[in-house]
Amino acid sequence: MRLGSKVAVVTGAASGIGEAIARRFAEEGASVIVNDISEDGERVVETIVNAGGKAAFICADIRAESSVIMLMEAAKRHFGGLHILVNNAGVSCSANVLTADDDNWEHVMNLNLKSAWYCCKHAIPMMSEQGRGSIINIGSTHVFRTQKGHFPYHCSKAGMVAMAQGICVDFAGKGIRANTISPGYIETPLAEQYLQTFSNREQKLSAMLATHPIGRFGKPSDVANAALFLASDEAEFIAGVNLVVDGGRSVLQTFD
Repeated sequence: MRLGSKVAVVTGAASGIGEAIARRFAEEGASVIVNDISEDGERVVETIVNAGGKAAFICADIRAESSVIMLMEAAKRHFGGLHILVNNAGVSCSANVLTADDDNWEHVMNLNLKSAWYCCKHAIPMMSEQGRGSIINIGSTHVFRTQKGHFPYHCSKAGMVAMAQGICVDFAGKGIRANTISPGYIETPLAEQYLQTFSNREQKLSAMLATHPIGRFGKPSDVANAALFLASDEAEFIAGVNLVVDGGRSVLQTFD
């Protein structure tokens, strides 16, 4: 069991990538705090427990620092400590630098970036008590290869990468590693919502698939496996990296 005896907090874990990470961690022996504002988190916990794993659901809006403090205390109360934090909760919006307004900016930044800061701020002292820990931020390939109309989103995800690097510089010497995973197109409910905004959905889907050298779209399990590696002791010399999980999409030169 690669995460045996370890305790993990996964935010935004009621569906998609977060759910896959929570379930994968539990399969490898971790006790998992499933966090979300959606009650679907209860279903994720039930699935984990029915499979023989250990998990608890904490419904908390991590945009509030008081909720984050409660979330970290829950990890200690339920399972005795904290070894792994996955900052996965996130949201996007359709806006560019001119059309974005204060509400767009604050909505995206508060959930994607500020909440991750709060989680790191209150997880690191707990990790320091045991002399080690692993923080994983879920970024995006939008950081270095974005699309039109995603201005607040790619700014927030770039901040996630910088956050992990800053934590690496300040705390890696104390045994606390921080890294980022940047997924490309992953088949999740949110990705399907994006596709539904196009009248020519199937044509758009085919065009997107053609940009993946590996020949398929990503699955939440692909990101979960990467997170498992970074959370495990196998990655104990890896800190401050941005691991791209996109089927080769970011290295393919296309001409549209």
